[in-house]
Amino acid sequence: MKIAVFGGSGRAGHVIVQEAVARGHEVTAIVRDADKAKQVLGDNVALLVKAPQDVTAADVAGFDAVVDALSVPWGSGLGYLHLEFAQHIIQILANQPTLAVFILGSASLSMPGENVPMFEEFPPQAEAAPWYDGAKFQYQEWQFLKTVDNVNWIGVSPSEAFPSGPKTGYVKGEDTLLVGSDGQSHITTGNMATAILDELENPTHIKRRFTVVDQ
Repeated sequence: MKIAVFGGSGRAGHVIVQEAVARGHEVTAIVRDADKAKQVLGDNVALLVKAPQDVTAADVAGFDAVVDALSVPWGSGLGYLHLEFAQHIIQILANQPTLAVFILGSASLSMPGENVPMFEEFPPQAEAAPWYDGAKFQYQEWQFLKTVDNVNWIGVSPSEAFPSGPKTGYVKGEDTLLVGSDGQSHITTGNMATAILDELENPTHIKRRFTVVDQ
């Protein structure tokens, strides 16, 4: 497959790039900083050096899949970029056969035994937390994607914790927060990358969302 990864030099993105390369796919990392990308990815990964919202339909024409692994720092007040990036990617992929994976937040998942997304149950005081801004707009990103019918999008929500770490195996679910064998809810970047590439190679959630947890 020919795959483009937005945020390909980032914490989650570079692991997705490495996993795709290891599987023999043709990968382009879409990045802002070429020097940083080369330090992280080496000299053998193709780069498209552009700000995310400057990427055009022509830039991604011919790709089989696009992954949105863009991140926004907690407490930066830039959480709205999650939604804006997703809207832009949908716009440039409109009516194309390209698969588009979006890493969503865990706040749009429901707790076990409930049908209401966690974000809708957060208490008012949560708005002061540094993670709230990002959670809010990634929840809105999920709501937006559910209205999109002209792009083959796939949503994936991490577990409650999303630490950097190796691939060790994962369990897949749908719209409910999962808990691993240790009783905790976490997914490593390595296991997330594995899950995303597994999904791209054998899509089962087009125009749907899934979640993953470490085994």
